[in-house]
Amino acid sequence: MSYKKNIIKAGYLLSYDYSYIITSIKQIYEEVDKIVISYDANGKTWAGNEVFIPESFFSEIKNLDKQNKIVFYKDSFFIPGMQPMELETRQRNMMAEKMGSGGWHIHIDGDEYAYDFKKLAQFLRRHSYLLKNPEKKSFNFQVNFVTLFKHNNEGYFVITPFEEKCMLITNYPKYEYARLTNKGKTLPLDFYLIHQSWARDVQEIIEKINNWGHKNDFDTSTFLNLWNDLNANNYKNFKDFHPLDKTQWKEISFFPAKSIDEFISSFAKKYPQKDLQLDLSSTKKFKLWFKSLF
Repeated sequence: MSYKKNIIKAGYLLSYDYSYIITSIKQIYEEVDKIVISYDANGKTWAGNEVFIPESFFSEIKNLDKQNKIVFYKDSFFIPGMQPMELETRQRNMMAEKMGSGGWHIHIDGDEYAYDFKKLAQFLRRHSYLLKNPEKKSFNFQVNFVTLFKHNNEGYFVITPFEEKCMLITNYPKYEYARLTNKGKTLPLDFYLIHQSWARDVQEIIEKINNWGHKNDFDTSTFLNLWNDLNANNYKNFKDFHPLDKTQWKEISFFPAKSIDEFISSFAKKYPQKDLQLDLSSTKKFKLWFKSLF
């Protein structure tokens, strides 16, 4: 059956924070069937600002791609007059078409690290029968964000508990708002996705808030001041402070680590990924499996 080809496909949106993607790809490379990296052909961000991606980056990706799984896709993703989030959603849909129909579509941002991805891949392959007729039976999976808010020389300030959700996987990639599809059944997976997010140098943060999809969704200047004020002495005072939904970020904990690679390694030891379960009844799973045979 054609829907069994390229079961696991990952897509990245490449822009100003291109350097993070290397770490992200290394976490998933061995277990995915295909990776598409999309970027603007005219060197523009969604805000219309210039972005330069050095040729050395593309060479590094090619050296990493020992199994020829990675495809670069460039197109005109910036359109004057459109809002950044509209452009992000548009690019995701265009990239989904480039990734091809069928299979599980995983849209993962460059600063997101799916450690021990093998457990997620095994789950998706085990339930590949859900890929049959996605137009009629669409399924989406959301995972748990581990959001890194800031770092210093000693380690990372991390949002806890890990309750913020991230829509990551779908069998019907028709995006309505960023990674949200607004169609089909959305199920939770108890899988941790490390999000480097705000744990960057101040100049990178400024570049981020001036160019990302949420550029016009909240007062970024005020939030930047809040971020800048956080330090080792006051981080425990930060409560319910997510800029869009306060309750998503309840508090902050500190995790010692000298680098992001060290953080991923130590975090994985403290919070190993669990064996994943499909949140459907046995009867429902059997019916879906049986129907996929015909």
